[in-house]
Amino acid sequence: MSEFFAACPICGAKDRETLIEFPELRFSKCRGCGLVYKSEEDPGLSARLAQRYDAGYFLHGRAQYLKRWAHRVAKCRRQLLMCLEFAPHAKTSLDVGCSAGYVLEAAKSLGLHPTGIDYAAYAAGLAQERGFSSAAASLTELPFRDASFDIITAKHTLEHVRNPKQALAEIARVLEPGGVAMIVVPDSGYWHLKASPRGGRYFHPERLGWQHHVYYDVDTLGRGLTEAGLQVVSVDKAMPRRRLAKGLAAPYEWLRFGALKVWTTFAKVTHLRREIQLIARKA
Repeated sequence: MSEFFAACPICGAKDRETLIEFPELRFSKCRGCGLVYKSEEDPGLSARLAQRYDAGYFLHGRAQYLKRWAHRVAKCRRQLLMCLEFAPHAKTSLDVGCSAGYVLEAAKSLGLHPTGIDYAAYAAGLAQERGFSSAAASLTELPFRDASFDIITAKHTLEHVRNPKQALAEIARVLEPGGVAMIVVPDSGYWHLKASPRGGRYFHPERLGWQHHVYYDVDTLGRGLTEAGLQVVSVDKAMPRRRLAKGLAAPYEWLRFGALKVWTTFAKVTHLRREIQLIARKA
């Protein structure tokens, strides 16, 4: 194996402890900030990365990207409504890691002008087939001018990036002042990561280990966003959507918020939360 991250990719500390090791890779935990990251990997595993994001991955892989379309779009719409609470003026959006285009479809339904990029050319093509503007590109080198978008979403994308600080800096660069970025990543505090690191799917090289390089918690992701020049304004999926809490719909919206707040608090305390969702604003 060869070195993957020589130091913590968020805080820069070199002091770490081995969390889990396979013949093909090793994950470590930073003793400085607690970030979980890939410290060593067989070079052959990385070389296969781009080749594995093909039709088989998107059509027949575990995620089944073309199934449950309406459900996925509805979830993305709810997330974008949260973004609009902090950027009600928004007119343009960028989805990083757009895959088949769920976020793009949701953004269009809310009156936004969506654009998507994906590391995999095949995925970018799927979004194009649905009539969306999308292209194959990397999060660490976004092909857009400064201050191009009012809302940027990156859902389950940042954990795949080999230079997360540069990726977050790129998001901040192309974000319009007053705009917001929503980042969704797996929660490193999820019980299954700790209870079954070897037998579970999060670290194993033949499951998610080959494509996931970093696992964040709220503090480490928040630190990365702050150092990129963004202000974290939300760290919870439970948030009242005041745009919708009007008239006859108000009781339903506040009931929805209350129930979701109870669940998210319970999931956090019991480590049942699989993902974390942070929203950050550019001043």
